[in-house]
Amino acid sequence: MQFFGEKGLSVAEIKEVYSAAHIADRVQNLAAEIAHAYEGRDLTILSAPEESFVFLADLLRALSVPVRTAFLRSKHNSLAGVQDISFTTDTDLTRRDVLLVESVLETGVPQEYLMKQLLARGAATVRLCVLLDKPDSRRVELKPDWRAFETGEDFLFGYGLGFQGRFHELPFLATLEKQE
Repeated sequence: MQFFGEKGLSVAEIKEVYSAAHIADRVQNLAAEIAHAYEGRDLTILSAPEESFVFLADLLRALSVPVRTAFLRSKHNSLAGVQDISFTTDTDLTRRDVLLVESVLETGVPQEYLMKQLLARGAATVRLCVLLDKPDSRRVELKPDWRAFETGEDFLFGYGLGFQGRFHELPFLATLEKQE
C-alpha cells in the first residue's frame, strides 16, 4: 500500500511489521498470563482510551477474570521547557490491584509518575502492560510487567495507533518505508 506524504511530496510504502494474526496471538497469551497473575483477586484496569483503545478492547475480551475498567484523562502542559503531566480518574482505587494498560512505553517517565500517583491514591498494587516496549528510549528504570512486543522501530502505526491522524483502522502494526 502506498502512502503519499504531506502535499504529495514524498511516497512511502506501508510495511507491515506485526501481522493481525501475530498481534491476536500475542494478546491471547498476555491475557492468559494476566488472568493467572490476578486469579481470585479484584482487578481494575486503567487506560487512556485515545492511546490504546484497540489493544485494550482486545485484551479485555480475552481476559478470563472479572475486571473493572476505568479511563484516565491526561493533560500535558508545557511552559518554558518544563512539562507538567496530570492524570485523573473518578474511580476509587483504595486497596485495589491496578493494571495500567498503555499502547507504547518509551521514556517511561509518564508511566513511572502515574504509577507512583496511583499508589499514593491507595492502590494495593500497580503493574504495567504495554503493546509496544521501546527499551532503548528509556530514561527511567521501568520495565513493563507484560508487553506484547519489544521493538526498536522509531515509529509504528495501525492497530489503533495513528500516523498524521490516519491509519488507526489497520488491523496490523506497520511502519513507513521510503521509496526512491
